[in-house]
Amino acid sequence: MKKKCFALLFVILCGCFSATVEAANPVIRYFSRLLDETRAEKAIGELMQNHFVSEISETLKIVQDKDLSARMCKLAENAPKTDLVFNVMVVESDIPDEIPLPGGYLILTSGLLSAAVSEEQRDFILARNIMHIILKHPTKLIKLEGLYPGLLNQLKLIPEKRNAQQIRALIRDYLRNLPKMNHKKADLQGILLTTSPDRTRQAAIAMLSSFTAKMWPVLPWDTGDLPARIGELEKLKLPE
Repeated sequence: MKKKCFALLFVILCGCFSATVEAANPVIRYFSRLLDETRAEKAIGELMQNHFVSEISETLKIVQDKDLSARMCKLAENAPKTDLVFNVMVVESDIPDEIPLPGGYLILTSGLLSAAVSEEQRDFILARNIMHIILKHPTKLIKLEGLYPGLLNQLKLIPEKRNAQQIRALIRDYLRNLPKMNHKKADLQGILLTTSPDRTRQAAIAMLSSFTAKMWPVLPWDTGDLPARIGELEKLKLPE
């Protein structure tokens, strides 16, 4: 009996010691929060993508693209964080658009993919979204716009109890604010993931320039400041 009590006391003390160490050690505390946030990002991204797909599929065709998902994973091997599994969904729409979500989820339109006339341009689209996700731009935007608590509250509920209208409103707020992401940083760091950064840079400039001619005059607030992004790519100096 004494041995059992001693063993129980030892386990309790170890648990208390572990908690004390975690509270006192900023490195342990940082990685503990990081792991929790990574799990939260994946769960939020999955929730947002699933809800988006369930609503869009009523009017537009949307499918998972395994080839693009695999290509993203391949490009991400050159990124500083490679433990994410990327999941790409493609919506049948003529409007060029891209929606990076937390945790490795990405939604592209067929219109955007059709505008990418070369392998380098497709790689640019995928690579820049890899960097958006790795740099946590989607999560930062969600927190900046005050959407994080609402999404977490929905995640706490079983799927049958979740409020579809609230999730829809949260996603619409997120989509409305996508231009606030740091697109220039994602562009510049994304091309470094590709096999030929300079060719990708030139291809990206050509593609974004075509968007500027078509979209900038009518949707300047909704394109992530295309002229400024092109300017940054033109100034970028790459090692020869």
